Amino acid sequence: MTLAFGCGARTGLGVDDGDGDGGDGASSQGGSGSGAAGGGGMEPAPPCIDGTVENCGTDVGECVIGKRICEKGIFGPCSDIGPTSEFCNDLDDDCDGAIDEDFGIGQACDGGDTDLCADDVMTCNGCTLGTNEVEVCNGVDDNCNGEIDSDCEIGDCQPTLLVTGSVPSNPNCIDFPVEAGSTGTIQYPCGGGMVTATLGSISFSGSVSAGFLSLDGVMVVMGPDGCSWQTEHHIEGFIPGGALTYSYSEHVVISDGSCWQPCTEVGDVVIEWVR
Repeated sequence: MTLAFGCGARTGLGVDDGDGDGGDGASSQGGSGSGAAGGGGMEPAPPCIDGTVENCGTDVGECVIGKRICEKGIFGPCSDIGPTSEFCNDLDDDCDGAIDEDFGIGQACDGGDTDLCADDVMTCNGCTLGTNEVEVCNGVDDNCNGEIDSDCEIGDCQPTLLVTGSVPSNPNCIDFPVEAGSTGTIQYPCGGGMVTATLGSISFSGSVSAGFLSLDGVMVVMGPDGCSWQTEHHIEGFIPGGALTYSYSEHVVISDGSCWQPCTEVGDVVIEWVR
C-alpha cells in the first residue's frame, strides 16, 4: 500500500489523468483560465471619429489657420499656411509676433553721407541718407570724426565771452578789471592751437587742445592806494561744454608802505557761439 501510494503521487505530476486530453487536470484548468482572461479585453478607441473637422495651425503674423479631417480614425494633414524664413518686408514671416526683428529696423546708423554721425535710420532698403553734418568752428565735433573743429569748412570764428558771476575774496575788494557782466571775444582757430582773447580790459593768450582751453592775462595797474599792482587772470575749461572758470589774483609791484591788502576773485564764464 505504501509503495502504490508513492507511485500514484508521482504519476499525478506527469501522466494521463484519464480525461482524454493527454494532460493532467491541473494543467487543463490552468490553460482554460488563461484563455478566459485573454478573450475578455476591449479594442482601443480610435484617435478621432471619421468625418470630424478641426482647426489647426496659427493666425499670428502671416500664418493662416487651416483645417484637418479625420479619415479612418486618423487626422489628415493641416491645410494651414505656416511660418517661413523672416524677410525684411514689414511682415512677420516667421509668425513669432515680431516684424523684421533680425534686420535692426529703426536703429540709428550712419548713411552714405560724408560725416561719421549715426544720425540716420536703418530700413529694409538700407540706412537712410540723412543730413550731411559739416564741421564748423564752434567747439563741437560736428562731423563725428572724434576731433573737435578739425578740417572746418567755415573758418576761424570769434565767439562771445560773458562773465555770468564773480565772487571776491573780501567784500571790500572792488573795481576788478573783470567782473560779472564783463564781455569779450576769443579768436578761436579751427582744429585747435594758439588762442587769443579779450575779457573786460584784459588781453589773454593761450591754447586749446582736445577741446580744453587755457588762457592767461597779466596787467599792471596803479591802484587807488597809490601802489602799483600786477593783476593776474586765468580762464580755463572744456570748450564743448561752453562753461569756463575765471580766476584773479594780484600782488604789489611798487609799494609806498600804505598798500591795501591784496584781493582775489573767482567767477564763471560762458562761451556764446554764433553759427
